[in-house]
Amino acid sequence: MREWTVSELVRLAGISVRALHHYDEIGLLVPARVGENRYRHYGEEELLRPQHILLYRARGLPLDKIGAILDVPHFDGLTALQGIRRETGSMTGR
Repeated sequence: MREWTVSELVRLAGISVRALHHYDEIGLLVPARVGENRYRHYGEEELLRPQHILLYRARGLPLDKIGAILDVPHFDGLTALQGIRRETGSMTGR
């Protein structure tokens, strides 16, 4: 399984290290594993979660609500993103 470090995930997701650490502290985006050296490692499941967080934040949702949405059993990220796209399109007249 492929893993990404904090610096790689920060670069890919476009968020700060501070935000990533905060998300870990509040349980919103926890690493797949923490090495013996205490370095955080993120897997494929964690790779898309920052994008969902950023999209919901842009819609004005607080982090606790975002966590509740993303932690729903069988959360389907693609369907959720399509729903946001439909809503956004209807607000812009598209």
